[in-house]
Parts: sequence; C-alpha cells; structure tokens
Amino acid sequence: MKKITILSIALLIFAVTLEYPKLGLQLRAIGQTATPQPQTPQLQTPQTPTPQPKADDPKNLGYVSPEFAEKFSQQQIDQINANVETLLITQSCARCDLRAVKLVNIRLKNAIVTGADLSDANLSGSTFEISDFVNTNLARADLSGAQLIGARISNTNLRKANLTGTNLDGADLRFSDLRDANLSNTNLRNANIDGASLDRASMAGTTMPDGRKNQ
Repeated sequence: MKKITILSIALLIFAVTLEYPKLGLQLRAIGQTATPQPQTPQLQTPQTPTPQPKADDPKNLGYVSPEFAEKFSQQQIDQINANVETLLITQSCARCDLRAVKLVNIRLKNAIVTGADLSDANLSGSTFEISDFVNTNLARADLSGAQLIGARISNTNLRKANLTGTNLDGADLRFSDLRDANLSNTNLRNANIDGASLDRASMAGTTMPDGRKNQ
C-alpha cells in the first residue's frame, strides 16, 4: 500500500512538471498582450499651397511677341507689359524697356519714347505722328507700313529694321544707323537724312528727300 501511494505521488509530481512550462508560456503571453489605449483624434492642419511661378506661356505674354518669349524671364515680361500700358495711357515712356513688343495698327501722336529699347518690336501699320524716337534702339524692328510723318528719329539705331512702305515724310533721321535696313518703297520725301548711315540698305522704289524715286 505504501509503495502504491509513493508511486502515485511520483506520477503527480511528474505530471505537474510537464504542465508547468505550458502554464508559464500562457502567463507570459497574457502579460505581453497590450491593453487597448483610447485613441486621441488627430487634428489635420490645412496645407497652404505653394505659389507656383507663372509659366512663360505665349497666352500670358501680353504685348510681348511669342517668338521672343524664351529671351525673357516672367519678371521682364511683366515689366515690359507695364511699360506699354504707361505708353498707351500717357503717350510717354522715355528710356523704357519695350523690347519685342507687338503694337500693330495703334495710333499715337506726340508720343515720347526717347532712349527707349524697341529692338525686335512689331510696330507695323501703326501711326506715330510727330513723335520722339531720338536715341531709340529700333534694331530689327518691323515698321512696315507705319506712319512716322514729322517724327524725330535722329541718332537712332535702325539696323536691319523693316521700313518697307513706311511713310517718313518730313522725319528727322540725322545720324541714324540704317545699315542693312529695308527701305523698299519707303517715303523719305522732305526727310533729313544728313549723316545717316545707309550702307547695304535696300532702297528699291524709295522716294528720296528731293522727291526722286529710286528704281
């Protein structure tokens, strides 16, 4: 009887020994289970969009000819547009940056653009009666068909300008640079061209100051 009791106790101890590691693992698993924490709602801060620079889109160039857009920054384009507005409102914009502007068929009288930069400008068909272009840069400008009657254009850079069919009757062109300009069918009647440089200028059909017409 005593042997049976001892054997029973030994078997019980053995069984407990086998079950103890499992119990320890379960207890550890319970201890590692995270207790759910209440969630604090996060406030979303509205994002302010970053201003984007204006693209040099020809549609946004205002008075600047699209073919010259790549030469200018948007800041320069904005300044040129502002200068044109000043000229149109006040008839004056001395020493202004007016490069590559497109002012076709406009009409100004007694306009003052002394010392302005109008290089590559398109002023075709426009009327600038008795206007002041002294010391102005009109290199490569398109003045074809323009009316510049009595205009003051002395000491002006007109190199490679297109003056085809331009009316310069009575204009003052003294000491102006007209080299390589196109003066075909231009009216220079009564114009003062003393000291003007006309080297390589095209003058077919040009009416000279004395009324003589070139062949």
